[in-house]
This record gives sequence, structure tokens and C-alpha cells, in this order.
Amino acid sequence: MKQPGDILLISCYELGHQPLGLASPLGFLKDAGYSAAGIDAAAEKIPSSFVSSAKFIGIAVPMHTAMCIGVEISEHIRAINPDAHLCFYGLYASLNADYLLASVADSVIGGEYEQPLLSLVQSLEAGDSVPQGLRTPPHAVTP
Repeated sequence: MKQPGDILLISCYELGHQPLGLASPLGFLKDAGYSAAGIDAAAEKIPSSFVSSAKFIGIAVPMHTAMCIGVEISEHIRAINPDAHLCFYGLYASLNADYLLASVADSVIGGEYEQPLLSLVQSLEAGDSVPQGLRTPPHAVTP
């Protein structure tokens, strides 16, 4: 997952502020040698080519509005790339984990998400099981 285009992080809405939900995890991933792309969906369209080539897509949901937009975006993502691992991360991911996991998400990370997000990417890349502390659907099969 270290090739450009393998990892895509999406910010949905941060009240007009710069998307910290992208900057911080992108920095963690870059420091670990991953070439991740970030899109601020509040400011630009998400290119279908980014979605179709991604193996891992993270959607930042720091608030309710972002979560609602993220769910809509995730439905489009699933139509374009149903095989990508789709992770919601941020405060509202954990608050809505049951709903997200039952409907659109493969995993959910709440609280401080930078290191768990990196650990998840590393585990998926290695074919390992999902790290402890991350929520996945009850029916999810981990290698």
C-alpha cells in the first residue's frame, strides 16, 4: 500500500477550517513511508480515478454534519470501488460505530486516530488481523 493512489483520506466538512482530519494522519502516514492522497470534499470534487485506484479509503468525521456527508460519499465510493477498505475515523465515527459498521464501513476509529489509522494500514498491508481497539463489523473475517 505504499504506491501513490493506494491510500485516500477524505475530509467531508470542518466548518470552513483547514481539514486537520487530513493533515495530521497524512503526516503520520508520510513519516511511515506511505504516499497517501488527501481530498477536502468541502472544497473540491473527489476524482473517480482516486477512488477507483485506492485500496484503503479513510473518511474523517469530526462532527455530525461531516458524518452525514461521509455516509453519502461512502455510498458513491462503494459503487466505484467495492473492494477498497473503507474506514471512518474521528469523534463521530465512534459515536455512530454500530450504524456505520452495519451499513457502509469496514472499520471505525474514534478518539485519537493517527496512530490507530497507521496501524490499521500496516496490518492490512501485511495481511494481519485488524489491530485491537478498532471496531469492525461482527461478521468481518480477519486474516
